[in-house]
Amino acid sequence: MEELHSVVKAEPMDGMKVHVVFDNGVEGVFDCAYLTSDPYWARLASPAFFRQVKAECGTLCWPGDIDVAPESVWEDVSRNRLK
Repeated sequence: MEELHSVVKAEPMDGMKVHVVFDNGVEGVFDCAYLTSDPYWARLASPAFFRQVKAECGTLCWPGDIDVAPESVWEDVSRNRLK
């Protein structure tokens, strides 16, 4: 089983992307654009709301108890790092 890594830093970027840093020092970009098709994450489409992202409880969080599973962030960042 793969070790679970926590997000320790999150900085919003243009294009619904977030620069993330994990507890093991790995950095990368998580693309949130695909999430907005689901009503749970629809508020992320607002640039002002999207910029409120922060690293909390080991993952990406926004106001209103909106978050992304840390393993999803890790998988996306890992996949994009290989390109």
